[in-house]
Amino acid sequence: MKDAYFISDLHFGTMSETLEKKKLEKLFSFLSHINHQDNILYIVGDLFDYWFEYKHFILKKHFKLLYKFHELIRNGVEIHFLPGNHDYWTRSFLNDEVGIKVHKEEIKVELQNKLFYLFHGDGIASYDRGYRLLKKIIRNPVNIFLYSLIHPDLGASIADFASRTSREYTTDKHNAINDKNECIKFAEKYHQQGFDCVILGHTHRPFIHEKSGKYVLNLGDWITNFTYGKFSNNKISLEKWDF
Repeated sequence: MKDAYFISDLHFGTMSETLEKKKLEKLFSFLSHINHQDNILYIVGDLFDYWFEYKHFILKKHFKLLYKFHELIRNGVEIHFLPGNHDYWTRSFLNDEVGIKVHKEEIKVELQNKLFYLFHGDGIASYDRGYRLLKKIIRNPVNIFLYSLIHPDLGASIADFASRTSREYTTDKHNAINDKNECIKFAEKYHQQGFDCVILGHTHRPFIHEKSGKYVLNLGDWITNFTYGKFSNNKISLEKWDF
């Protein structure tokens, strides 16, 4: 293995066509930078602002992005995807047709003799009790099946509205200091279990925290911060992509 990279909260599909194009170009330049055999990319949730895999239909607006991922995979880059609260309705398409390895809840992995715990971060805050209940409802297989019966055009419109409302609510509710403390508190139990680094997303607030050789990393977002994590030569860092 060469290097491992971590990104989250890109929310493709949420901005105007012009801004989406610029964001896509910026991501493509980053992907070209890491496009080397044996590198690994971990996408820690909310790659899409809305994602739902119908049996026979896929959202066409994400075709270029998915093809770019497929191109990296053919070149020997390993890509893992941990769905977030905006794009958890996955089936087999990303794995079977694109080659992305999808993980439903969390990722536990050893890299260069270090143990990593990856989780999107939705629902970990003490004030998110209501969301934790809602999460069980909207991820229930029966409810997912019922939603799949809606025509894709109508389903996409409903989901776009719901995703926008959820994102605005999250942005208004989160406080930088409280968010950081909640993440650190959440990570402590995994540090006690032997994990060297806990990597999260969701809040769109990038930070890296180290204590006694244990790390907590919040990846930020690719809407305003364009930040990512990097693990190379046995060192974890928080980076910003500028091109």
